[in-house]
This record gives sequence, C-alpha cells and structure tokens, in this order.
Amino acid sequence: MPEPRPRPAPPATPARGRRPARAAARALAGALVTVVLAAGCAAVPTSGLLQTTNLPSGNGGVQRGSDCCGLIMNPPAPGWGPEQIVLNFILASADFDANHAVAREYLTPAASKAWHPGPGPGVTVIAQPPKPVFTNRPYSARGTAVVGISVQELGQVTASGQYVPAQGGQANLQLEFGLQQIHRVWRITNLPSKGVNQPSNELLLTKDLFQLAYQPRNLYYLAPAGKQQLVPDPVFVPADTADPANDLVRALLPTARGWLAPGVLSAFPPAARLRRPVAVPPGSKTAIVDLSLPKTAVTQATLSQMSAQLVWTLTSTSYGPTPVQAVKLLVNGRAWTPPRATSAVQGRADYPQPTLQPPVPTNLYFLTPTGAARRLTGPGTSSSAALPGEAGTDQIPLASVAVSPDGHYLAGLADSAGGATLYTEDLAAAAKPHASTAARALHSRLSGVRLTSVSWDRYDNLWVAGSARHRGKVWMLPGGGGPPQRVGLPAPTGPITALRVAPDGVRLAMITKLTSGLEVRLAAIVKTNDQIMLSSAGQIGADLATPSALSWYDADHLLVVNQRPAGPQLAEVPVDGDRSSYQGVEADMTSVAAAGPNNKLFASLQTGNLAKSVGLGELWSAAGPGRAATYPG
Repeated sequence: MPEPRPRPAPPATPARGRRPARAAARALAGALVTVVLAAGCAAVPTSGLLQTTNLPSGNGGVQRGSDCCGLIMNPPAPGWGPEQIVLNFILASADFDANHAVAREYLTPAASKAWHPGPGPGVTVIAQPPKPVFTNRPYSARGTAVVGISVQELGQVTASGQYVPAQGGQANLQLEFGLQQIHRVWRITNLPSKGVNQPSNELLLTKDLFQLAYQPRNLYYLAPAGKQQLVPDPVFVPADTADPANDLVRALLPTARGWLAPGVLSAFPPAARLRRPVAVPPGSKTAIVDLSLPKTAVTQATLSQMSAQLVWTLTSTSYGPTPVQAVKLLVNGRAWTPPRATSAVQGRADYPQPTLQPPVPTNLYFLTPTGAARRLTGPGTSSSAALPGEAGTDQIPLASVAVSPDGHYLAGLADSAGGATLYTEDLAAAAKPHASTAARALHSRLSGVRLTSVSWDRYDNLWVAGSARHRGKVWMLPGGGGPPQRVGLPAPTGPITALRVAPDGVRLAMITKLTSGLEVRLAAIVKTNDQIMLSSAGQIGADLATPSALSWYDADHLLVVNQRPAGPQLAEVPVDGDRSSYQGVEADMTSVAAAGPNNKLFASLQTGNLAKSVGLGELWSAAGPGRAATYPG
C-alpha cells in the first residue's frame, strides 16, 4: 500500500462555537496523520464491525490512537499521487466538522458542490483501507487519471441509521474515482456513481474510522398492543456533532423507518416540528425540547406518549453514558406538566419500562434426563421442584420447554413420528388443590410437522418454529385460545432451528438455515387484521460461523452459542448489527439460558448436564444433571 508524505499537522485552533471536547478530538486527530495509511493494513477482523475497545492513555491522560484509528486531517499536498489523494479523501471523510470541510479540499469545486453526504448517516463500511487496483491515465488527456480501488464491504448504514451487514458478512466492492491535476495538485473530479450524473453520497469508511465517527444509540417507539410500552430501534448517528440531542430528536420525529417500522407506532403527528434547536443549558442535565404541534394532537395521552419517547431516546444508557438525564417538553412554546405531576421535568422514572430494564431475579426451568420439567429452587439441580401437572412427570418425555413470562403457562416439544408434537399446560390451573385430570394434563396442540423451537411473548401468545419441505415455518397460538395461525415470513427463510421473542413482544430473533449457511436474523412482528407477518432486519452476528442456539440477554443484546471446530463458544451479539464479543468457551455446550445481569447463565451440555456461570465472561461450573434449561419467555 502506498504511503503518504504528510506535512506536519498545524496547531489546532477551536472553531467558532465548537465545544472544547470537539476541539481536543480534532487536535488529536491532526497529530495522527500517518497512522492509518502507514499501518492501516495490519491484520484486522474481516467481518462485522469493530468491537468497542478502550484506547490506552498517552501523556497527560489523553487517549492515543491504535495502529488503525488515526484520522487524516490535512488537505492534499503537491507531490501526492492520484492513489494517495483517493486514500486520504476516504480517511478525511470521517471528519464531520463544517460539513466535511477537509474532505472537500480533495474535490474540485464542481465535485464538492455535487457531493451531499448527509444529513443522515449513509455509510459503506469496509474492512480496512482500500487497495488501489489500477491507475489509468486516459489517452491524450494530460493531467487526468482514473483510480480504481478494491475493498471488502462489511455492510452499510442506511440514511435512517440502520446497519445492514453485507451478504455473508462481507462482499467484494470495486469503485472508480476520476481525478484532475489543478495547479500541480491532484483533485477528485468524479466520485463513484450510482448512475449517470448521480455521484454516490455515501461515505466510504473503514470500520475503525466508522467506530470513531459514529456511535450507536436507540430511538424509542410505541408497541401497538401497549401504548405506553416502548421498543428500541438501534441506529448509528454521527458522534462528531455539536448537538447530539438535537440530531436524535430530529431523527425521532418522523415515523419509524426500516425493518421495525411496520411493527411499532409513534405518538408524534406528521406535522410535529422543532420550534428551535434542543437546548441543554450549561451545567444542566435536562434537555429542553420545544415542539410545534397542531391543536388536534395536544391531548394528555398523546403528550405523555411523546414525552416517554423523548425521555428514553435522550437519556438511554444502552451503549454508554449520556449527559442528558431528563427532558422538559414545551408545546408551542409553553411548558407541559403531566397530570398529577409537580414538575415539567421528566425522567425515566416517570415512564417505567420493565421490558427495557435488566430482568429481576427469576425462575429457571429445565428438564430431567427422562424429560420431566422442573423449576430450580437452589444453586444446583438437586435443589429443584417438579412443575405441577403432567409436565412435571415423565409420562410424556419432553425434549424442550418454554414458560410464559408470567409463569402461568408451559409449552413443550416431544419427539414423535415424522417430527415433533407441541404440548401446552396451564400451570396455574394444574397447581390448584384438587385440580381435575384435564387441568393437570399436557394438551396436544400441533403435530405432524418438524418443530424445533417454542417461545412465549409477554401477551401469552405462543410462537412455534420449524420447517416443512426445506422451508422455514412459524405458527402463533393466541393466548386467548384458538387454532394455530400461520405467520408470513420474509424471503429467504430456510428451516428455523431456534426462535426467541424479545421481552417487548415486538421483536423476534431466530436462527435460519440458508444455502450460505446458518444465520442469526432479527425480525419485527407485524399484525394487520387477521394476518401476522415478520418484517426482517436481516442478518446480525455476521461474524458467527455456525450459530446453534440463542437467548435474549437484555433489550439490546443476544447470547448465541457458536459451534466452532475448536469447540462451542458463547458470543454476545448486539442487535444493532455491531460485531459480536466473545464470552468464553464451555465444552459440549448446546444451548444457553440468560435473563440479564441479575440472573446466572446456564448452559445445557451434550453430556446431559447443566453448567452455570455468575455472569458474562466468568468461569463455568457444574450445576448437576439436566438439559434444555430456560428462563421464562
């Protein structure tokens, strides 16, 4: 890879209106002018996004960049060749200051005028700095050149902020840049295009620069079945912005976009606008949001829902600390105080969201070697109690079980000829004194097909996954009773080997087998009239080779068992599409049960035993005989 000949970085001077932290970051970036291109080709992962790491401190406690994380901040210089201009332009694009002012110095005036990278994210994420594959100097055209580059695309961030991994985790991408020499300095005249006279406005960033330039955040929308219950929509937003609160509110005001949109609602009417930028007074932790709303939308119920969306979007700590801890909502210039409240300042405590908080200590359920269902009452499987009714016996040996979040119902799969049979039981009815034989029985609900996984949602609906004719199938059994309903699936969906509904009851994670291999996929549950469909977000955990089982850890992460040749490995997978982080290895692991940091992890092993761990990244120890361990859900 060619190396640049950078000039010494000039002293950084804070721009007008720039916050001190932003100026310090710019000064740091300017000092690291040679790092990325000189050492950017060091070995890095080739799929997914960069895992978050803390950079070691340098002199005076200032963070210093790693071999891949410096930023080129200098304008183009005489003597740089066309290849160096293209590479430096790509790296300088990570700086958002003054509408990418430094990157624009690499463009001709006409190209700069046509380039509009924004206002929202629009990024192609690549594995490492591009490798020029050719430089062509057009015939009889002195002072012009065409530089072609070859990169490994990892994914794209859409204009609405969602990260979409490339098919299979990575894809080859070939791009061309046209250049012209002006006053002895090469400038880019033509950016890669998406059509005739349509230059691409997407930023092309290495995953290391993307990690620096963007931060993950959640926008929060309303679940259709519970108008005060919120559902997170993970997005990536520019980190290098002077007003992140303002950007988040502007992103929240329109209806949800992308895969989650069909499954959620927003309280904000289409006419909602910010009357002025979101303000966070100096020394304050309260964001003041002044909205222009039509009078027809100003109802107490609607304003309460808007406030809940704003509070959680601006104060969420899912991906790190935030300076905003409360919100003061102004409607058409006047502060809104909720009914029975004493202040217009609202925080997360005013809008409790149990499905977004770490689950409280809860019961673990498992099966004995003979297929009887039990509930753990102590540290090991010897301290357990049989579940009431037929489920607690081995009269029908169960292969897997799921218990509803309220502990009221049980579902289990039992092996049968040609596939599996689904059974359900009302645990509350079976536990009553003198319960009838029918109340204590397991009831057959679905059979004759290949069933692989069951999961309850928070509304006591039962979701069942399987396959037929080598295609994935999902059924939903309504909590109020009734026959199974077929669920429409996005294409392609192969046989489904694992399925789990999120605590919010809107999102669903599954493992499906495609021709390219096993994939972890995220989907939104969409109900319209009498139809139920899944709207897919596509693949997450693209860096996992062979996922075999999964469990929700919290509202923003899954735990996935990844079967590697060296042995099973447990991975924490962010639902925003970011790279997985590995949480250790347990020999013979087949599945995992998780329910947040307040509950122990349990792994089911091929040996017919259970193992337990006090938390992520901790060691495992034996828990005794048992299999198919699960927490409610």
